[in-house]
Amino acid sequence: MNGPLKAPRAPRTRSTEQATAEVLLWQMRARLSAALVGALLIIGRMLGDHAIEAAKRGLSVLLVYFVATLFIAFLINRTGRAGPVWVWLSIATDLFAIFEVTFVSTPPADYPQALILGFVVLHFTEFHFGRRYAQGALAAIIASYLVLIAPVTGVGRILEWSSQLMSLAVFAFAGAVFVVLYGSYKERLAEIVELFTRTEQGDFTAEFPTRLDSPPDSVTLVGSAYNRVRAQLGNLVLTDPLSGLLNRRGLERDLAREIARAVRSGKELALVAMDVDHFKTINDTLGHLAGDGVIKEIGELLRQLKRGGDVVARTGGDEFTLLLPETGAAGAFRLASRIREMVRVHEFPTVRGRVPVTVSIGLVADRVMDEDVAHDLHSRADEALYAAKESGRDRVTIWNANMRAFVLTRTGEMAKP
Repeated sequence: MNGPLKAPRAPRTRSTEQATAEVLLWQMRARLSAALVGALLIIGRMLGDHAIEAAKRGLSVLLVYFVATLFIAFLINRTGRAGPVWVWLSIATDLFAIFEVTFVSTPPADYPQALILGFVVLHFTEFHFGRRYAQGALAAIIASYLVLIAPVTGVGRILEWSSQLMSLAVFAFAGAVFVVLYGSYKERLAEIVELFTRTEQGDFTAEFPTRLDSPPDSVTLVGSAYNRVRAQLGNLVLTDPLSGLLNRRGLERDLAREIARAVRSGKELALVAMDVDHFKTINDTLGHLAGDGVIKEIGELLRQLKRGGDVVARTGGDEFTLLLPETGAAGAFRLASRIREMVRVHEFPTVRGRVPVTVSIGLVADRVMDEDVAHDLHSRADEALYAAKESGRDRVTIWNANMRAFVLTRTGEMAKP
């Protein structure tokens, strides 16, 4: 062999910080629009009750908020990334603007309006950033409101503690219920998204835990529908209908899983590529129904001969692939030789001895050191298979480091040094 299999890592997908930056930049436009609307409302109230000084103070706060929002957006846009610090800073800026404008331009009797605006911040925080940030925002709103009403609340003052604390308690309860329920809703939606992501990769093993949802809601209904069809989807997507074996998609799913396991355990992994010799002759001489019968029979033989844990797939017209976990070259060669001999002596009903049915097999086995070696495994197994065909067919060939030059030369390409 040519040493442990390694391959370059795949490029990373979009990071969490990039996604957060995109959300914050979108929110910045909403913040700027809210600041402009707030300024118009203050101006309208100023014209109505002539509270010019209070309106000026409110407009000053909104101007500071507007500039700060633009500055934060500029910094995030320049880097294209935003970590937790930027999320917390944006939340703090929103709450500062709400409670400061309320303090400088609103009479104490209207202070509870700040809680309504605070709930808007809470909603956007929970919707875009999740439960942890929403919990922090809820605590900050409660603390800010207490600071806001403290100077004007007490015996003989404008506001009474009892009524204010009651209003704050109602808000805290409503906010906590929203954070918990909506957070759970988002988490379960994320589970369904993960399930569909796994199905795109050919993994139908997981199901949505509907037993935890009582009473059922719309998310539960979607999860239940997925559970009902996942087995049927798995059979349709991953199984070859003619041979009854896995198809190429099913093989790639299991190959990725076994490669990851081999990397962790340090054990060997073997991949076996097999073709039916002169399959075109069978189809041309006896018809496609005879060829289909050969494929079905070989599929049944492979199911009988495979060991527990082995994966068998039909990956082309007359092409089959076996994935053998924890198997070295010697073990893979023994199994491949049994398969070759079993096919050679088998009586195929649709052929009835009129055309000999044999198979050529190539295999590769090695210790896997990297999870991105699926392409190399396939390439080496195919090179060994090609060498078996060129050497006379009806035989088993093990890949070695000199085989690639042999294959390239025989296919008319220049051999690499």
